Amino acid sequence: MTDSSPSPSDPAPEPAPEAPARRGIGRRGWTLIVAGALVLIVLVSCGALLAVMAAVRGAVDLNREDRAVEAEVRTDVDAACLDLEQRLNRLVPPGATNGPAARAKAIRDENVAARPFLLELERVRAAHSAGHAGDYLDQEWSDGWRQVIEARASYADALDRAAGGGDPAFYLPPRDEDADPVADRLIADGPDGCDGPLRRLTEPSL
Repeated sequence: MTDSSPSPSDPAPEPAPEAPARRGIGRRGWTLIVAGALVLIVLVSCGALLAVMAAVRGAVDLNREDRAVEAEVRTDVDAACLDLEQRLNRLVPPGATNGPAARAKAIRDENVAARPFLLELERVRAAHSAGHAGDYLDQEWSDGWRQVIEARASYADALDRAAGGGDPAFYLPPRDEDADPVADRLIADGPDGCDGPLRRLTEPSL
């Protein structure tokens, strides 16, 4: 029977190599990661804050510009109304005439005096609305003035027919889609300087 035990003269077996120890991130690595994350958060927060500040500043500048343009428009329209009132004051009021034919002529004379005013409204509107998002002179407001002039022209035509023996003529003031007088909206939305000439034009019988 053979003895399989190692003899003292046999060399000792070499130990198996140890597996390399797994190295962790370490305290320094975690410190760098946290610091980098904090820097990134700060940069993102600063960028967002700057974007908000720029948006607010832009909105403030735009509102300031809008208010300035609107004030300039109202000043121009107020001056146009003053010029219209001065032209009307140089004419004989329709209510001071005798007979329908004379009244029709007086109404048409006032309508002619109003033409430069209507043209000025269009000029002001075109000058200040171009290049802006807002419409500082409402198209409906200037259209309302034209409706008043057109209603007066129809009244003058009716007066001519009455002068020729036709039915009596009556002034029919224009109304909006809600059946409200157009003149009320013109007075409410326009400068105070326009109230006088508007009342004269909307009361051609006086």
